[in-house]
Parts: sequence; structure tokens; C-alpha cells
Amino acid sequence: MWILAIQRLCFEFIFDILFFPFWWYSAGLLRVVIWAQQMIARVNQQFAPGLWIKNLFVPMFGQTDRQGRLMSVFMRFANFVGRSIALFIWTVLVIGLVLLWVILPILFVLGAIDALTI
Repeated sequence: MWILAIQRLCFEFIFDILFFPFWWYSAGLLRVVIWAQQMIARVNQQFAPGLWIKNLFVPMFGQTDRQGRLMSVFMRFANFVGRSIALFIWTVLVIGLVLLWVILPILFVLGAIDALTI
């Protein structure tokens, strides 16, 4: 009984090591891409730059005079620009993390090969 359990554990261990690169670049990469899409969508929903553009010409605080509308347009436009820049930076960071996911095993193998060569 113990022999079968040890044999099974050894087989699973070797199989997991051999299967790891295939999982990393197939199901693992798919999970990371879905995670990245969800993170970008969540931040887009949180920052909502489209909502600020949609309400660009709506007067703030119900001030319908010319000065109130002008201030509202400038404030909302500045808010839109700031939120769009923040969303762009977040998107670049998330894409960088996905690229890091793709490159990391290659760097690990190259580092191991470099460490083993004398």
C-alpha cells in the first residue's frame, strides 16, 4: 500500500514538473489575461472617464449662469484628463504584469543555465 502511494506521489511530482510549462502558457496565461481584463474593467468603472465626458456640459450644483457653466466645463474636463491619464497608466502596468508572466519562466531558465555554466 505504501509503495503504491509513494509511486503515485513520484509520478504526480514528475508529471507536474513536465506539465508546468504547458499550463503556464495555456490555462495559466488565459487566467492572467482574464484577470487583467477584469482589473482594467474594474478601474475603468471606478474612474469612469466616460461619465465625466457625458456630463461635461451639465452645470455643477445647479448653477445655470455663464460663469457656473464655464467653471463646470473646465473642472470636469480637468477631471476627465486626470482620470484618463490614471486609467492609461493602470492599463500599462497591468499589461506589463501580463508580459512579465510570459517572460518570467524564460528568464528563470536563462538564469539557471547561466548559473550552471562555469
